[in-house]
Amino acid sequence: MLGSLEQQVMEVLWQAPKPLKPQEVLSQMKGDYAYTTIMTILKRLSDKKIVSRNMSGKVYLYQPCSCKDKFVNKNLSGIISRLVDSYGSLAIANFVDVIKTNKQDLTLLKEYLKSQK
Repeated sequence: MLGSLEQQVMEVLWQAPKPLKPQEVLSQMKGDYAYTTIMTILKRLSDKKIVSRNMSGKVYLYQPCSCKDKFVNKNLSGIISRLVDSYGSLAIANFVDVIKTNKQDLTLLKEYLKSQK
């Protein structure tokens, strides 16, 4: 699971066509962050093996280890499994309650369920 700032950094990296320097990540961030904060986040993401970092001259370049869809699918699957294992029908009912507040989401769920038959 990613924290809020980690998620923002990953969005920048996923949208980039090439590996980025920390300064390039910082320049694309929304908000007022210190360079050292972005470097710390990138290092943590590297330690978690979510991004790779390679030295280029005197600076590291960062890029995602997987595309966004693959990362999200892997992580959501684990989160959802743990919720259902721990809370069973309560977790499923809560999920449906959240989905049904948005007609587009509800339509997507219905279409997905139909396609699984």
